Amino acid sequence: MEEDLKQAREFAPDLNFKVVNGDSRSQTSWSEIDAGSAQGCVSSPPYLNNFDYADATRLELYFWGDVSSWAEMCASVRAEMLTATTQQSSVGAALSARSKLRNYEAVSKSIEEIVEKLTAERATRRRGKEYDRVIPDYFLAIAQVLEQLAMTMQPGAPAIWLVGDSAPYGVYIDTPRIISELAQELGFSSEKDVVLRRRGQRWASNTTRHDVELSERMIVLRRVP
Repeated sequence: MEEDLKQAREFAPDLNFKVVNGDSRSQTSWSEIDAGSAQGCVSSPPYLNNFDYADATRLELYFWGDVSSWAEMCASVRAEMLTATTQQSSVGAALSARSKLRNYEAVSKSIEEIVEKLTAERATRRRGKEYDRVIPDYFLAIAQVLEQLAMTMQPGAPAIWLVGDSAPYGVYIDTPRIISELAQELGFSSEKDVVLRRRGQRWASNTTRHDVELSERMIVLRRVP
């Protein structure tokens, strides 16, 4: 991406850009952007579908020699990632996140209801996955990103996010709606929530999977003055 932008200067000599390799939850990563100066945001946060985004980079990491073992990949890549899979979850992180999410009142209540349903579903299974631990940590991280974004964007600037909903153990999680509600708590208005495509059809023949219809959606937020 950085190389592409450098080449773009051949056609747009005045193009000014900077690539930041950092944690979008941290204020440090945003420090080189003046407060209230950003004119827009286009993003696609991790989906809550228990997909291991660190593992998805394993081939490249091994090929380029960046890591030489699974343990090294977990320590150098996965450890700093936003929690989106049960392999990243922990009891302590989940409890801490649930406590911090209480600052978001009504949104927190919705998240707590989901966590309680998933806890009950896990208890009915011999080796149930800890989805209930992933949910609070995930949404707290999203809230932290939105908080940094709100401080960076100028009034009236749009943020367009592409994200999907999910249904672990058949418990529906309207991720786009919850993200929009968190954003409204942090200084954004919610303008659109558009379904772009249906998801999950490839697993239709799996009789052990839930039958909840899922979709990929585009949410449009706007920084309020």
